[in-house]
Amino acid sequence: MKFGNLVIAGIVTGSIYAVFAVCVAVWYRVSNILNLAVGDFAMVGALGVDNLYRVKGLPLWAAIVTTLAVVGAFSYLYDQVVLRIALDGRRQMEGIVVTFFFTFALSFFIDGVAKMLFGTDVHAAPALWNGASLSWGSLHLERAGLLVLACAVIIGGAFWVYIRYTLGGKALEASGENAVGARIAGIDTKRYRRLIFVGTAVIAAIFGIVESPITGYTYLSGATISLTGFLAAAYGGFRKPGRALVAGLAIGVLEALLGGYVSAEYGDTVLYAILAALVLAWPRGLGFESAVTQ
Repeated sequence: MKFGNLVIAGIVTGSIYAVFAVCVAVWYRVSNILNLAVGDFAMVGALGVDNLYRVKGLPLWAAIVTTLAVVGAFSYLYDQVVLRIALDGRRQMEGIVVTFFFTFALSFFIDGVAKMLFGTDVHAAPALWNGASLSWGSLHLERAGLLVLACAVIIGGAFWVYIRYTLGGKALEASGENAVGARIAGIDTKRYRRLIFVGTAVIAAIFGIVESPITGYTYLSGATISLTGFLAAAYGGFRKPGRALVAGLAIGVLEALLGGYVSAEYGDTVLYAILAALVLAWPRGLGFESAVTQ
């Protein structure tokens, strides 16, 4: 059944968009800054594991642990050295400056290092679940796709539970809503910003490892992933991880249906035309105005 398989493919693709949208939305919620480098951490996760496993000969588990440790250490140091000076120094910078200089510049830096380390060819981390596609009658789902969907649900659900039902989640919300008031109340806003920045970087790397067997990655893949995450987060209002996840899934399904029924060649063009029209028609409701004016 063509429609059913298109919907399944769209949900898998949308899960990819959704996870990065959640990462963008959560960090924006705590810091009021858009992280345009989140996709690059996914790229490093995929290409790093591939290189350590295929070229260096490490066991798969050791390649994964090593790559995640490097991503975590690097993101922690970047927050401590760069973002701490930019956001907490004597001359604090506005969020829009940090977004388009420090996180966008970080994206270019990671891309350059990845090009030197991994080259320009398409690579992917080894599949974590091998075997034939899962089938239900005429419906088919790749095992890697099921892992991607499971990761999206687990990550999105974990963030939702953490923010909605835990004291740390309430502190995280307060840090983004009113940083000065949160500090007066005794909340360590810097700690929460660092926790979420490092956490989303590691989560993105994990997702890159899981998802890369489906699409393959190059050193330039990070920018595209960050853009899709940004778009889905925007349609979720930026501050709502749950809505960002749903928006990512919806965009993925719409993209698959347009590709299957309209044109495989021009489906993306039609998709972005629709998304642009929605932004023009309802910018405030979609969160674009609030992000730009921060």
